[in-house]
Amino acid sequence: MNPFPFEELQKILELKDTELEIDELLYTSTIFYIEKILGYPLEDHNYNELQTVRDCKVYTNQDNITEMVNIIDMNTKLRVPHCVIDGRTIFLLDTKLEGHVLFLNYNAGFLQATMPADLKEAIIKLFLLKKKEFIKQQNQEDDCSFEIPKDIQNTLDIYRRKTW
Repeated sequence: MNPFPFEELQKILELKDTELEIDELLYTSTIFYIEKILGYPLEDHNYNELQTVRDCKVYTNQDNITEMVNIIDMNTKLRVPHCVIDGRTIFLLDTKLEGHVLFLNYNAGFLQATMPADLKEAIIKLFLLKKKEFIKQQNQEDDCSFEIPKDIQNTLDIYRRKTW
């Protein structure tokens, strides 16, 4: 489920009923655009990965972990019982796991309760810009250049996927 549903945007901006279909398409376009910039989906998804333990830690491929479902040591086929999760880093308390391959099953993304307010604000601002641009195109105006303002870009940069 989308952590920032269209219905919430509709209430915040008091969108007109006569334009809801177009607004919903523009909203969907805005979400896809932001997800492309960020490098990951906003919605909470389940992920499975194999990671090798180095210095008693492994790194997940996804940010914003909402739940660590299971960690299995593929060398022994046993569940890893104790670890500490900090962002994308999983610190393992058992030093015997060094060099082992772990199967990670976790959920990552945003929930409605965890969606950052500044990211919501950026989505709203970008939606309004896309709507303004759409109206310009409908009116066949010549000035149809679309550029993300610096304040929105700065917010998105905070949540953009970091390369390790």
